Amino acid sequence: MSQRPPSLEVLLLLRAARETGALEALMRTAATPSELCEQTELTERGARILIDVLEAEGFLKRVRDSYEPTNRSLGFLAKTDVRSIGSLPATLDRLDRGFELDETLCTDAPRPIDARERRNNLGAQAAVDEATVRAVVTEIVRTAPDATRVLEISGAPGRYAVELASRGLEVTLTDTPARLADSKAILAGKSVRPLEAATPADMPAERFDIIVGIEYASRCGPETTRELVERATDVLEPGGWLVLVERLEGERATRRAVELLLETDAGRVYDGDRYLEWFEACGLEETTVSTIPGTGFHAIAGRWPLDG
Repeated sequence: MSQRPPSLEVLLLLRAARETGALEALMRTAATPSELCEQTELTERGARILIDVLEAEGFLKRVRDSYEPTNRSLGFLAKTDVRSIGSLPATLDRLDRGFELDETLCTDAPRPIDARERRNNLGAQAAVDEATVRAVVTEIVRTAPDATRVLEISGAPGRYAVELASRGLEVTLTDTPARLADSKAILAGKSVRPLEAATPADMPAERFDIIVGIEYASRCGPETTRELVERATDVLEPGGWLVLVERLEGERATRRAVELLLETDAGRVYDGDRYLEWFEACGLEETTVSTIPGTGFHAIAGRWPLDG
């Protein structure tokens, strides 16, 4: 049975515990309130309240007179497999950045993402529920049922690519070297070809039946998104499809807009008509915007002409 997400108060406490080193100590070396006080600057009251709350929330369990981390705490321990991280550490990272939001609003330049945040971000993406992954991939396959070769851009950690490959497609996944390295455990033994490429200009000089970008275009500014569409027309087979999967409207799109403000220096949420303008300006035809049921996503699709 899945556990309820932590409340704002608990998230604030977890963030404080991470910042003070108390969370690291509880995960590795401190098994009692007194040991936690010895290893950190927490007061006796602070240590007691922190441990009580973490036990009540299922992050710690009591074993006689000491406390041990539960499976819910695995994401706070360094792991080689990002699938064990879950979504909570990335939530705390966004909370960290949220305290800098007043500065970001005035500069459009959030601080760079470090290695820990990169892995936490991949952990959150790896934790996307299976139903969402299947629904998105089903929409992609429905758009181009006769396709055989797929390119997913900026697709680490590879959940969608692996699902596409499981349906018999030849899948190439591009991303930065660091993100691909962190995704090895997910891609190991799967029929997915990883390829280093950081920008649309780095797309491989090959031809594909489908090019897929899942929440990629919204991370880019308008110029990069247009470059993506233009480059896609150079790489698509005649009759091939470009499919971008994004959040376009409603509460999830609003949350996505704030996430982008915290994480990128150019990203933003666009409406469906804006995407269609970019598609059609680059010569894509049969353009559509479709809702992917039960996911909060929309699929924006366009086809490169058969005589392209």
